[in-house]
Amino acid sequence: MSNDITTKTGSNGGSNLPATPSDNPFLSYAEAARQTAIVGSLLKFSKGDWTVGMENDLVEDGTRFVANMDEMLRGWVRWSDNKPTDHIMGKVSKNYQPPRRSELGDLDAANWEVDENGKERDPWQETNYLLLMGTEDDMKGELFTFTTSSRGGLNSLADLCMRYGKLARQRDGQYPVVKIGQGSYAHSNKSYGRIKYPTFEIVGWVAKSSFPKPDADLLEDDRAGEADDNPAAIAAPATAKAPPRAKAKARF
Repeated sequence: MSNDITTKTGSNGGSNLPATPSDNPFLSYAEAARQTAIVGSLLKFSKGDWTVGMENDLVEDGTRFVANMDEMLRGWVRWSDNKPTDHIMGKVSKNYQPPRRSELGDLDAANWEVDENGKERDPWQETNYLLLMGTEDDMKGELFTFTTSSRGGLNSLADLCMRYGKLARQRDGQYPVVKIGQGSYAHSNKSYGRIKYPTFEIVGWVAKSSFPKPDADLLEDDRAGEADDNPAAIAAPATAKAPPRAKAKARF
C-alpha cells in the first residue's frame, strides 16, 4: 500500500481533490481501475458474525491474526449506487490527518441517496482498513483486510491503536497478534436491542519481517459488510434522489 490514497472527483459537488498523474500509462490505468484498498480477502463483522471472503464464510471468535499496524489506513470512502467511488485515506503510521467532512463536498442532503426506510444517507463514510495475516492452520500466511465504517468498529480499532501505541517502543520491530471477538452494549433506542461490536485483543507479538509485503488485489467492497454494528447504516440505499456520479479515478 502507498502512504496515502487520494481520489479525484468530478465537478458535480464533489471534493475536487488533486490526483497526481503517472508518467507510466500502464500504471496510470491500473491505478485508475482500482477502486478499493482491500488486500487479500475481506474480513467483516456484521450483526455479531465474523465472516470472510465473497462467500461470507464464518470465522470463529478467538481466531488469531497478525495485525500489520504500519499499513493501517484511516480516512473517508464515498459511496454511490452501493459502490465506492472515492477513497481519501492515509496511513495512521505516517500520522495522516484526514480532511473534515465539511471539506469533502456533497453537503446537500437533498441530493443524497436514501435507504429502504427513506432516510438520507451521507455518501461519505469515515472508514478504517486494517491489514491482517492469518495464523491458524486453515488460513496461515493468508492476507485479510478488516474494514469498518461503524462507530463500534472504529472505536475498536482506536482501542487497538491505543494499546499498541503504548507498547510500540518496547516492541520495536514487532507486530501484535490479535484475537478477534465481540462485545455489546444497550442502544439508547430500545427497538435496536443490544448492539454488537468487534474486538481485537493483543495476545502475542511476532517479528515484522514475518509479514509478507502486501500486494493489493482488485476486489469489490461490500457496503453492507462495512455497516456492521451501526443500525442506521445496515440497509443499502434503495433509491436515490439524484443520479449517481460517474466513477472517479482513484490513485493508490
